[in-house]
Amino acid sequence: MEAARFDMEAARFVAIFVAIFAALFVAIFLPLILLGERWRAAQDRARARRIADARMNARLLRLNI
Repeated sequence: MEAARFDMEAARFVAIFVAIFAALFVAIFLPLILLGERWRAAQDRARARRIADARMNARLLRLNI
């Protein structure tokens, strides 16, 4: 009987530990992942802007303006 009670307490301790660890993991890494997505979107916009500038420059050079 005593062993069963100890097993229940150990299982409860492990469950609490895993829940806290998962909460900390999400709290730390979720903002980093979201920040990475925003950074990638900003890089894509900058790349598109550079390509558009290069095309415009090529057109102007062809027209000798």
